[in-house]
Amino acid sequence: MQGHSSGAVARLLSFAALALLVAGCAITPAPLEESSRPIAGYLDYSWDKNSVLFNTRERSRRTVLMDTFYPFDPSLRYNNAEALVRHELDHRPFMQDGVLMVALSDLRRIYAPFMSYSVDATTQRFTVQHHFFRKRVAAGSGSRAPTIEYTRIAWQGAYALGSTAATSSSTTHAMVTDRNLIDKAAVAGASAAAAATLAVAPVQRNGRIYVPVASFMRTLGKAITDDTAASGYLAVSHVAPQDTADDLFNPGYANRGLPNTPITPARVKTMNGLLDGSIDRGNLWFSMYLGDIRVFSGKADANGQDIHVMSAVDRIVPYRLYVPARYDSRQPSKFTFNLHGATGNENAPFERPNDHLKHHPSALGLNSLEAYADHYNYIILSPNGWTRGPVWGSGPGEQIMLAALEQVRQRYSIDPQRMFIFGNSAGAAGAMSFVRRHGHLFKAMAPTAPGGSKPYAADLNDRILDMPTVLSCFAADVTVFYAGNARNSCQTWYAENLRGRMRNLTTITVENGHHSFGPASLYQITFDHFERALDRTPPRNVTAVRLGAGQATATVSESGGATSRVKLAMAPVREGGALMVALDDLARIYGERDFRVYDVHAYNQKPADMVSVKTVLFNKVSVNIKPGERFLRVGGTIHPGDTLDAKTRVAADDPRVDTRSLSVPARSSSGRIMVPVVEFMQLFGKAVTVE
Repeated sequence: MQGHSSGAVARLLSFAALALLVAGCAITPAPLEESSRPIAGYLDYSWDKNSVLFNTRERSRRTVLMDTFYPFDPSLRYNNAEALVRHELDHRPFMQDGVLMVALSDLRRIYAPFMSYSVDATTQRFTVQHHFFRKRVAAGSGSRAPTIEYTRIAWQGAYALGSTAATSSSTTHAMVTDRNLIDKAAVAGASAAAAATLAVAPVQRNGRIYVPVASFMRTLGKAITDDTAASGYLAVSHVAPQDTADDLFNPGYANRGLPNTPITPARVKTMNGLLDGSIDRGNLWFSMYLGDIRVFSGKADANGQDIHVMSAVDRIVPYRLYVPARYDSRQPSKFTFNLHGATGNENAPFERPNDHLKHHPSALGLNSLEAYADHYNYIILSPNGWTRGPVWGSGPGEQIMLAALEQVRQRYSIDPQRMFIFGNSAGAAGAMSFVRRHGHLFKAMAPTAPGGSKPYAADLNDRILDMPTVLSCFAADVTVFYAGNARNSCQTWYAENLRGRMRNLTTITVENGHHSFGPASLYQITFDHFERALDRTPPRNVTAVRLGAGQATATVSESGGATSRVKLAMAPVREGGALMVALDDLARIYGERDFRVYDVHAYNQKPADMVSVKTVLFNKVSVNIKPGERFLRVGGTIHPGDTLDAKTRVAADDPRVDTRSLSVPARSSSGRIMVPVVEFMQLFGKAVTVE
């Protein structure tokens, strides 16, 4: 018994010693975090936010949501969906005395790169700098390049761990209209440091500083909406709804049905659904923070090896994801990138075309990109390009695409054998540049009106030369001109760099196509192009066709000598010396998978200006015709009236004009479009014999 008692005492002493050791570790504070990087200056990003919405519930406290607006013209509000961007904090907030505490480093990332802090570990004090840029549209509201008045307001706060006492001050700089001069603007006014009281004292956990987010951000000029008791949400906003002096809530701008206040019953319902997972289809927005990242410079060394450099992104980068209604996690989904242009963001590839489609006839009865995604059952990923003029094939743009794709793959099941890419303007150039480096990811691409960093002949490699591609140019485009110089045009660039080189390319012209709306005219063609790339059925290799007036069948010969009779829906007729055959009968003859006829509609300024054509795609050639007219455009050829620049149009006597036309007008008969078959099929490299 005594021996047993001695062992027990020894164990108790050992446990006591261990407890003292653990206690000693617990009371030794971790080293206090270092100061953050300083605010370097102003950069115009393609995404911005007004409110950051925190939730106080334990289960999803690390997730914040941010509303968003169009930063290059803050008067614009989104028409077709409200973007609530989801972001995951690095450190879990916690409640202290009923107050939400958030890591200072997470707040810096939320407002990066326009927030910075300095920490003095000796005095346990820290100071915070935060810059806010008020924007007013002085002229050109809603245009691609409005005149914006920028006013920088620089806030500074001083705080101490363990103390609720704080001070804050602000400096307002003179308004400028040139964003390159924002950092040079003189001081227009300043407020003296004023005392403030935080709701609870800042604390440290594991060396991280945590602050009472509502009262802390109020000292840095933010408006606070605290609805935590009723809904569980707390909003920290740049601008409060009552501040109608700011363009975000200027009563002169239409609200388009989206909320001005950061917390509404509809928003709470949406946020709850996003956080509990009951909303996992439709339009979704996610984000990631990128700091200093290694990127491809776009250049190679003397040995042909890629040159990489470090890039300081220092920004939360969002992306928009559309998940179709029929998505099934048990069945890997078809997927496509959709890349925005120079002055767009992750929402532009949806919002701008969708505005157009509302006034647009559709053979499929679809009037939004989301509706097409549902119809064809595709996940669509639209990343944000970080800055004006994104370069998707190198630099941060390339890494943003790869990082967003990896995040989406973690959330949703994507079939790596059914991936595609398209984009408009700088997004089209980016799609092609990205394919040059990552062509193994994709089955096909469909760029429209490439601008910016588009590839030239010397840049083409086998990944892009063999990629099944539909390239589209817009005849009325005054941004990427149709027939101007090769650097800032679509058709001329194509003719000088791609024609005859890309081995699997079809070029389409959208008549009267607008630079931002043009992609909407092509969604059916785009998704059908992707679907055909997945279809392993070989095209019919028709070598000869014999047709006769009044004959209800055609004699069709194929390679290898096989001959068959194809029944026609409408017997051919003679008109004006030509044999007229229905387009749908030509599809029966040459194969409905490959001889495709589309109704393509486009307007440039207003719906009343709509131009409609039949676009026929076959054998890597596109042809536009207009029922009732001799009008004919073959591929990316030039016609009078096509844009040369923002004001000049191609003249009728321009030597580049393609003067071909149909000898007999295309016409409608019993709901079918009939064309002079011999000359029409010659455009596609096919011979037809008339009996």
